[in-house]
Amino acid sequence: MPLSQSALPSIVPDWDVPFDTLTAFANGQTLTATGYVNAVQAQVDMGGGRWIGKLNIDISAMDLSSNDETYRLFLLGSNDVAFANGNVEILNVQDFAAVTAGRLVPTIVPASDAVPSPRKSASRFTIPVTNQRGIYVFRYLQLYAVLGGTTPSITLAAWLAGDLSA
Repeated sequence: MPLSQSALPSIVPDWDVPFDTLTAFANGQTLTATGYVNAVQAQVDMGGGRWIGKLNIDISAMDLSSNDETYRLFLLGSNDVAFANGNVEILNVQDFAAVTAGRLVPTIVPASDAVPSPRKSASRFTIPVTNQRGIYVFRYLQLYAVLGGTTPSITLAAWLAGDLSA
């Protein structure tokens, strides 16, 4: 018998994910159009081996006023330092939207009390990630944002934190 009526798993304590400028894409960057999240550095060099950790997104402001804004954050990997066409893989995606219909998969809608809401100030999302996709290990990582809607604007910090338990 479940302890609660919620279909979502229980809420676990926050991860220890200190901000590190060596693995940070941004710290308070505001985006109003599609582009790279790169106010601190354009890419993070993970070295030659497999890496397991967390992508941390700390949202301090997000415009949802027109009710049609969408925000999609793509963690990209490449072994080409220039991230040239054909040499990039999507490693992870996190999306936010003003309404559930704007989500990539609109049928997955967590209960409002189950996860931090992007409508609240300083909402942090910690997403497990790796630089490995199938048999490929990617050395360089970048974060790319695709924004849509009438007045999209998002202010965020984004960084990677290694997984000490891996």
